[in-house]
This record gives sequence, structure tokens and C-alpha cells, in this order.
Amino acid sequence: MIRYIVTLLILSLLPLMGFGQVRYHCAADSAKVMEVIEKAAEGKDYGEKIVAAAKALQGVPRGKAADNDTVGTIVIRLDSLNQREFIYMALAAAKTAEQIVPSLREFEKNLENISRRKGVDEGFPSQFFYGSDWIVDNVYRGNLKEMTEYLEGGSSRTKTLDYVSRHPDEFPALKNPETLDKVKVVEFGYRSHRIPHLKKQSIGNKIVKELLHNGDIIIMNPPETDFDIYDIGIVSMENGEPYLIHISRETNDVRLDPYPLTRLFKIEGQFFYGYRWLRPVE
Repeated sequence: MIRYIVTLLILSLLPLMGFGQVRYHCAADSAKVMEVIEKAAEGKDYGEKIVAAAKALQGVPRGKAADNDTVGTIVIRLDSLNQREFIYMALAAAKTAEQIVPSLREFEKNLENISRRKGVDEGFPSQFFYGSDWIVDNVYRGNLKEMTEYLEGGSSRTKTLDYVSRHPDEFPALKNPETLDKVKVVEFGYRSHRIPHLKKQSIGNKIVKELLHNGDIIIMNPPETDFDIYDIGIVSMENGEPYLIHISRETNDVRLDPYPLTRLFKIEGQFFYGYRWLRPVE
């Protein structure tokens, strides 16, 4: 009996020791995840499921990255989310909701697939540090479709994305020289990286409104050289108008923005120069 209890204790501590891949912040998070999946299942198609999952996350406050620690493997927590965690959670919940019998294990697999390079959690170096990195990998593996270049009138800017390796003190995992070297290898592929974008004004075009779907992802491109995401959110079509579910800067939590995208772009326009448009693939 004692040996059995010790074995269970060791297994429960493995994620905290860095040997497990998916870690839960607390026991309550597993129940919360299942609630989000149940809400996502109410959607008629994949896009609607994504929107339903995103709306189920409304009210979750903005927080720091849960996986920015010495281990760097996935941490599931719903007491707070950052921008990328919000997107990952909504997509993984929607994908899981498509199963006949959704399960936590299936959710964990889907979350790993969407949130880690090549779909495999190998600690901190397998994280996506930039939107471009996430897009390139997931487009290649068929999880996303890049819609940005689908319309005429787009443009691009070139950036070198290497902020993480240049600021190792901000990332506990980079105290390990081997981990830092792996990150540098990844970032080397994003030197002088071409980032496509659509002009802000195009969001009001009739053709864009007609082509936008529930569940599409909008990324606003910032002018800062070190980053390629100012804001990111999920499109929700409300009475024929596209709105954005995102972590609002006004309320500092996940929220269906009260303004349609055309109005939101005018309000926030001074902080970004263009936007990327992505479509999750079922």
C-alpha cells in the first residue's frame, strides 16, 4: 500500500519535475477546460466551435505566460491567459469538440499540436516566440491557411525576430546554455523575415466582410522592430458584421469587443500598420 501511494505521488510530481509534457496549474483547470469544450460543441461547424470556445473564455484576465519557466513545457491554466494562450486554448477546445466523445487527453494532444513547433512539446525551444514562427509552422502542417495574400493590394515588411535570445534574463529556461543555443538556431531562420500584411483600410471593404468567417484569426502588426503582434483575436460574425474576441486593452481580459472590426481598427490604428488574416483548417 505504501509503495502504491509513493508511486502515485511520484507520478503526480513528474510534470513539476519537468518530465511530463502537459502540466495543469491546479485541479480546477481540468474541469474548466471541459466546460469550454462543452460550449464549443454547440457550434455547428469548426468556425462556430472556435467562436463558442473563445466566448466561453470571456472574463479570463490577461496574465503572463504560464510556460515561461525553467522547464518550458505546456501549462494549462484558466485563471489568466496571455494573447497566444487564448488563441491556443480556443483552437484546441474547438478541435476537441469535434470528437464524438471529447476528452482531456484529446484536448492535450490538440493543444500540443497547435502550440508547439512540429506539434511536439520538447520544452522551451519548441515554443513559438513570434506570430510569424507560429504561422509558418502551422501553415506547413495544415492547421492554418494564410489568407493575407489572398486579396490584392497587400504589402510586406521585413523584420529580424531575435528578441528572445537577445534578452535571456527575461526567460528562466535560457540560463541553460544548450537551450539558448537551440533558441538561436530557431531565430536564425527569422533574420530579415518577410511579414505580409493587408492595409488597415481594407478591413472595411465589402469583399473582405463577405470573405471573413467565424473563427478566422486577425493579427495586427506593430511597427516595433522586435515584435510582430500588437493584438490577435478571433473573428465573430455578429448580425453580418465582423467583431473580434480578444484580450481587450480596455478591460484587460478576454472579451467580445463592443466595436465592429472597422471601428476597432480606427480606434487602435495608431498602434499598428497592417494586419494578417488566417483561417484555421478543420
